[in-house]
Formats: sequence, C-alpha cells, structure tokens
Amino acid sequence: MQVKYCNDFVSVVMKAVWRTHTSESILILSFQFKTMKRRTFSKVISISAPGYWLARGLYAQSRSSSTSRIAMSTVNFRERFQKTRSEVSSYQGRDFTLADIPNYFADRFGLSNVEFWSRHFESTDPDYLTDLKQAIKKNKSTLINIQCDEEYQLGDPDPAKRKQGLDLAFHWLGVADTLESNCIRFNPGQGEPDLVIKSLKALNEVARAKGIVLMIENHFGIEMDPMVHLNIVKSVGDNIYTLPDYGNYSDEARYKSLEMIMPYAYQVSAKSIEFDEEKNHLSFDFDRCMRIAVDSGFTGIYSVEQWSPNSPAISDEEMADWMIERVKSFVI
Repeated sequence: MQVKYCNDFVSVVMKAVWRTHTSESILILSFQFKTMKRRTFSKVISISAPGYWLARGLYAQSRSSSTSRIAMSTVNFRERFQKTRSEVSSYQGRDFTLADIPNYFADRFGLSNVEFWSRHFESTDPDYLTDLKQAIKKNKSTLINIQCDEEYQLGDPDPAKRKQGLDLAFHWLGVADTLESNCIRFNPGQGEPDLVIKSLKALNEVARAKGIVLMIENHFGIEMDPMVHLNIVKSVGDNIYTLPDYGNYSDEARYKSLEMIMPYAYQVSAKSIEFDEEKNHLSFDFDRCMRIAVDSGFTGIYSVEQWSPNSPAISDEEMADWMIERVKSFVI
C-alpha cells in the first residue's frame, strides 16, 4: 500500500471492523476523519493537511482471483437496454435489465464488481431497489459505483435551478445508500466552480456519514481542465476523489492530464473507444494509460468501459474481453 505523505498530518482514526459477506469474515480497516457506517470490501485511507491532501482507496475482495481489481460498467451494453438504445442500433437480442447484470458479468466475464449507469435504472422506487439489491447479493457481487448522469447543474447561478439539481443528486445518493454502493460519481457540469464546490460539500457531508465515497470524473464539464478538477477535489476535502477516464481527454491533453489527476484517484475508468475488425484498439495508447495509473501508485479498482458514437466493428463482449485482458496484464 502506497500513500503520499503531506506536510503536516491531521490525526486520523483507525477502526478495525469485522464484517461478514457470503460466510467469509473480512477485516476492513478504515482510516477516516469520520467513521464509515458500512461499505463492504473497502478500506480507505484519508490524509489531510492544510492546503493539501491526498487519499487512496484500497479494496479487500472476498474472491481471490485475477479479476478482483476489475469491474465493468453497464455502459458497455447500452444498446441492450431499452432506455439507452440508439436509433440506429442493430441489436436483435433480449433486452437487459440491471437485475440481469450481476449474474451476466459473473458468468460471462468472471467479474464480481459491477458499475451501474443511472440511465439504466428502470425505477428508483423502494420495491425496485429492494429487488435489485437482492440480485446483487444473490450473485455475491459488489456494486462499486453508480455513474450519475441525470439532468442537474451543481453550480447553476440560478439558486432555484441549483437547488433542483442538488435535490436530484441527493436522491441518487439515497439510491446508492440503499444498494450499498461503495461510491457515486457526480458531474460538476458547466456551472460556477465556487457553487459546484458548495454543492459538493453538502453532498459529501451526507455521503461521508453513510460511508459512500464521492468521485468526480473528467466528464466534459469545467473539470476537463485538470487544474479546476483538482481544485474542486481539494476544496471539498476528505471523502472525495478523482475518477480518471482514459477516453475523455483530447489526444493532445490525454496523457499529461491523466498524470495530473491520477494520484488523487479512488477508482479508474479504463475506457476504450474504437476497435477494428482485428480487435485492435485504434483511438489511443490504452497501455500507456495503464502505465500512468500503475506508476502513480494506484491500487484500487479499474472499471472497464467502451464508448463510441460509431457502430462497433466487433461485439460488445469482444471489446469487454479485450479491456479485461489488458487490465489483467497490469494488475496481476
């Protein structure tokens, strides 16, 4: 475990908690300013100092395997969900629901870590969430993150619109809590940085009390400037991290920007974009991105994801297999 130390330490609290999952006892160590209520398979180290802090998330998995540090997003299979199927989709198979995902990811890919896209939820009603939680537990899976891509602007200069967006974000934070998700990812959007920070502080106060980690991805808002991204994360304080996405920067900015935000990552979105028919990734040097993560000391989970506006040259499964094998080669 690697931790980059700061100038002066604020005292941290160490708590050893025994939890049971699938008849296995897991020792979870949480070093935090406020004790986490629960979050299976995670241990968090948070270090704070005046003007500077750095934190690194580590996961203790009950399944010892070559995929224990690999997850996958439902974004990869967006054409199989009715709500996100494109108008030009050629998919003819059975529709997916989120309840299908834990079993499918485990049986087809050997993955117990799943990541849900908010646009794939059929509902957020209590009964639906109860059934979805049971599907996760039945397959001995772990929900590592919810990618919250709804209509909200946390930094909207209009107070009424900002409150509306913040209320929606709090709703999704409640969904994450019900499903016992380790994390939730919010978007800063195009608002004013100071107002974004204020909103995220309010969300973080509740998230921290519930043991949910907040993450900010480089996801096409004001945080696409890595300096703004880091300022948001540092200003909000402990329990919030970057979520570096390999595919979202321009070719000119990609590697330097990833090097800047990677030391503050809790999870990594190991994204691919375009493939040819020979299963070659064409868009950028995926392995170079992996080396940046490894060299930064990252020891958390890589969630594989593919996104392109174009029709793929190979199947969803083939793209997923490629990403999983590439990540495996760096983490085993």
